[in-house]
Amino acid sequence: MGKGLLILLAVFSVIALLNYSSLKLMKLEGVKKAKFKKVFFYFYGLFLIFSGVVNCIEKSEIDFWFLINIALGVTILIATYLGKMEEKASP
Repeated sequence: MGKGLLILLAVFSVIALLNYSSLKLMKLEGVKKAKFKKVFFYFYGLFLIFSGVVNCIEKSEIDFWFLINIALGVTILIATYLGKMEEKASP
């Protein structure tokens, strides 16, 4: 019972933290928001690559889904570097 309550409180606190941070991000000006999105996509791409490589090493086999994970991470990194992930201002 105590362990379940602790998990419940941890989940609620993580959700509250995410809600608070997303509300703060909505109030940012465009330049800072674009910079934050760029950094986020770099970390997200690296995370996908890292998780795909770790899964391949952990399972000691190269699985199709792990390769998709790695390829998606590389695609996100390249698209972010080339500026394809940025929102274009409408005239």
